Amino acid sequence: MVSRRFDHSSPASANARTVSQKTSQPRIVVGFSRSSASIAALLWALGEAALREAVVSPVHAWQWSGESRASYAPMGTWRCRDDELAAVRREIVRAVAELTPRPLLPPAPVIDQGPAVQVLLRHAETADLLVLGSRPYDPDSPAPMGAVLAACVPRSACPVVVVTPGRVAPPRQARPAALALSGRPPGVT
Repeated sequence: MVSRRFDHSSPASANARTVSQKTSQPRIVVGFSRSSASIAALLWALGEAALREAVVSPVHAWQWSGESRASYAPMGTWRCRDDELAAVRREIVRAVAELTPRPLLPPAPVIDQGPAVQVLLRHAETADLLVLGSRPYDPDSPAPMGAVLAACVPRSACPVVVVTPGRVAPPRQARPAALALSGRPPGVT
């Protein structure tokens, strides 16, 4: 699939825009944390990927818990960085595999170290779409959008889709062009 992207930084002139060809499959990045919102986002992205023939890349931002512990905290409950990362990787891979409808192969999740906003924006730089989950909107809440969502939406290099659990429409299915145009199956008049 070939898609076109506009390069707005062309030095040719202030008004000129060059078009570059992108020949790889479209890529959908999904923020995935195992929350109900991120599960809804992953399921939506998998459905959208089937329609667009896109690759889904679930991204989990991870930070070692040892970095946030006091130096005087007991060592017995700590896991070393590598053990903790391996455990998180196993949990995320298992969760994504369990959520992926058959017969699709589960997408390979990316576990990247760092704060969620930085990790997601970094992966969105090379994506065609960023999908994030959100809790249901509450205008009376002091923070109606979560902090990660509020930071990613205005700064993302690609379009952002926000998915709320329980409000996801059933997956769309590809329809023959004749049905899509007329509303009737081909051959029915």
